[in-house]
Amino acid sequence: MMKKFLILSFLLILISVNSQVHRFYYELTYKPNKDSIKTEKEMMVLDVSKDESLFVSYKQLEYDSVLTANIKKAREFGTVMDKEMMTKKPPIVSYRISKFKDGNLGFKDFIGMSEYYTYQENPELKWNITNEKEKIEIYNTQKATTDFGGRIWTAWFTSEIPIQDGPYKFSGLPGLIIKLDDSQNDYSWILVANKKLNQDLNLNKLNYMESQIGETKKIPKSTFEKKSAEYRKNPMGQMLRSFDDKDVELMKKLKEEETRLKKQISFYNNPIEVN
Repeated sequence: MMKKFLILSFLLILISVNSQVHRFYYELTYKPNKDSIKTEKEMMVLDVSKDESLFVSYKQLEYDSVLTANIKKAREFGTVMDKEMMTKKPPIVSYRISKFKDGNLGFKDFIGMSEYYTYQENPELKWNITNEKEKIEIYNTQKATTDFGGRIWTAWFTSEIPIQDGPYKFSGLPGLIIKLDDSQNDYSWILVANKKLNQDLNLNKLNYMESQIGETKKIPKSTFEKKSAEYRKNPMGQMLRSFDDKDVELMKKLKEEETRLKKQISFYNNPIEVN
């Protein structure tokens, strides 16, 4: 009982300090495709500040940090970037979501390896808050449901942490979402840890590409979805057209990469939003 009181008191103190960033760690368990028997896991983080929040993969933050440091070092000393880092594949979960107090959000993600886009959205989630309650770890939670992205979602939130936020694009409940899953058990997030960060939220808002070449291309969500669908059908189309097909060795490597990408795309075919 005393442990719970100390933890909750600590959380409330942190939340009240507007200049600080509070990081919540969510473990994501998901099925990469509808036919999957096995699930995959990814650690996600929700960084909350006074006016906005950021939701991103922890692996992506690590990848960005190491790659940016390598690029900076190569430029300073006039050397070639570390070969291992150059060939390292980026994380599968690469999107970044910034959420704001007015309900709007910004979604950023790659389409392919080098095209990086952002779109604005206001999901306008309509929550049905029930009287059902459940103890999850140390938190007293309450059940709420909503329809979003072609799925039915169940959220368990706690008013003990008065932050109206949660995983992915979900927010707007009278307390932090502790657990969230869809009715098909394809996706599930659960809060596993939290800590205070003595840094500005803006440090993690840009990925390595933005930090080097500037802001992303802003497009409507419908255009993003169209471009994404085109890429999934032909992931190397534009790149193959950009090179001389007389270079046999290069074309061979590009074709091998195309095969790898098509296999990956075929495997990861169970998106969070299905419509």
